[in-house]
Amino acid sequence: MSGPLPKALAPLTIPLSWAYRGAIAHRNRRYDRPSNPVRFDRPVISVGNITAGGTGKTPMVESIVRRLKEQGVSPVIAMRGYGAKRGARSDEFLEYAQHLPDVPVLAQPDRAEALRRFLPDHPETKCIVLDDGFQHRRIARDLDLVLIDAQRDTMHDHLLPRGNLREPLRNLRRADAVVVTHAPGNDEALSRAIARHHGKAPIAWTQHEWMRLQIHEPDGREGFVPLHWLRGRIVLTMFGTGNPESIAESVRSAGGVIRTNLRLRDHHRHTPLTLRRAFSLTRGLDAIVTTSKDWVKIRPLLMDLRPSRPIVIPELTIRFVAGEADFLRLIREVVGAPESGGG
Repeated sequence: MSGPLPKALAPLTIPLSWAYRGAIAHRNRRYDRPSNPVRFDRPVISVGNITAGGTGKTPMVESIVRRLKEQGVSPVIAMRGYGAKRGARSDEFLEYAQHLPDVPVLAQPDRAEALRRFLPDHPETKCIVLDDGFQHRRIARDLDLVLIDAQRDTMHDHLLPRGNLREPLRNLRRADAVVVTHAPGNDEALSRAIARHHGKAPIAWTQHEWMRLQIHEPDGREGFVPLHWLRGRIVLTMFGTGNPESIAESVRSAGGVIRTNLRLRDHHRHTPLTLRRAFSLTRGLDAIVTTSKDWVKIRPLLMDLRPSRPIVIPELTIRFVAGEADFLRLIREVVGAPESGGG
């Protein structure tokens, strides 16, 4: 499995990955000392991964936050804000602001300091949720969740930059539980491989499921349409995410026909120039399909640009294929919430 660097640099990636391994080991030894992590007087749930690129952290964080609120627990999301320009908000921050408008989000590289400033003035906040927290070891956590994408060969990957691993697989033992995402079902071979490194089989298997489609018409009208709206429609896709293949497969599963795909890097910064290029490629097509992560950056640019075709954005939810009861039990135990009738 290749890493994020160009193939021409492949001979350099092996020694660089050795150096990276040493740096990670040194950093982890420092945080293994009990006195080093910062502890807060509220429970902390971390959602992270062990690979670079998308595994579905943002939808999972949203799902957890909604579950907490259903239990009467008010959370705050703390994140680094990766990929944002100075003075701007990151993709994920904008998504949370759109999908969870009543939940405070702290986006700052020094998450511990941001929480120190925020919590004294917000006693109503009863839980901290760390977005991309597995490697952010400065903050102690009560529940450490790691997501592994079933559609990526994580168990045979290499460390950055040779591969996409952010840490050696044996460091999965630091996690309290592993959740497999993008999983059509329980994969016994993957379960055994995770158990070899983590010590336990995954606690849950999940699928990212489309509920409906948000649609932005060329004349500015907006609304929602059912999934079957895509059936038979010929589309252009543009996904600035870490795992665009899974989204493309969902387009096809909904009946959409991908005629043109604009390849974008994760956290792509949309500009009027790139949008004009996209719009120019839609002759003979029915729609443009993009992600919520892209849409929060595209939408402000449409004040001065009119799309040539409808822009379609899938609305996602997390569906548990297996292990939902055990997963929810962990969440309840951490925050001390009573078991609900539907959980």
